[in-house]
Amino acid sequence: MRKKASDSQGSVLRRDQFAIAANMDGSFSFYVPDLPEDVHVPRSVLLIAAVAARIDDEKWVREMIGGMLGRLIDEADGRKA
Repeated sequence: MRKKASDSQGSVLRRDQFAIAANMDGSFSFYVPDLPEDVHVPRSVLLIAAVAARIDDEKWVREMIGGMLGRLIDEADGRKA
């Protein structure tokens, strides 16, 4: 089942969700809820924050895209990634 990504007002995020959005102009938006300082931050959220911190590092971005494309090509050829 697909979740609704937007409505007539724009993006739909719960008030406890973090997100990175890729904008059509090539920029990114990082959405962070207003949470208390003592809340436990899950590993998945730390991963999103780490990606957001490196998103302007062109070398890192090229490496990530290259690695992903290499795995997709290997999978299409029937090789294990």
